[in-house]
Amino acid sequence: MRTNKISRLFLFALIVPLAAASVSRHCLIESAYQNQMFIHKLSDELRLLESMRVNGGVSMRVLWMISEYKVAESAVWGEEEARRMLFKPLDIDTEKARITFDGRTCRDVIFKKETVNAKEYLERVYRSTSRAAGIDDEKIEAIKTNCDLPGFAEYMRLKDKRLVIQINGVFFFFEPVVNY
Repeated sequence: MRTNKISRLFLFALIVPLAAASVSRHCLIESAYQNQMFIHKLSDELRLLESMRVNGGVSMRVLWMISEYKVAESAVWGEEEARRMLFKPLDIDTEKARITFDGRTCRDVIFKKETVNAKEYLERVYRSTSRAAGIDDEKIEAIKTNCDLPGFAEYMRLKDKRLVIQINGVFFFFEPVVNY
């Protein structure tokens, strides 16, 4: 009986530190992941600021930045891929016929705008519902282009001036950013 008790104490003495180390390791991994995400977001914000500098000053053009997303039920991408897109800047210059997003640029872009019923448009173009896309507007502006950047062959402008693109089943919302 005494040997059994000593064995249990010995096992307990081994298991508790291992369990604590496992929990601690999990916390460290989670903390490292959160730090990595923070650094990633910060570097994206710094890249945005750097892209807005013009001759030592700051551009007065309106840019957009991904501020939120909505993953549709049938999306190819999940939360992790969508989250990586947050804070990516977008520059649309209609005068120079150019769209720049995610480090790539379309030139000589032709923009065709049309006001459409949001519900019908989302069903027809994206096979989605307003609710799944996170769009409450009854009418939206649909913008078709000849740009081959993901999400920009056809995108939407909401009445609050946000832009919406869809990539791999995820709807990304761009907030306008005005810099003076």
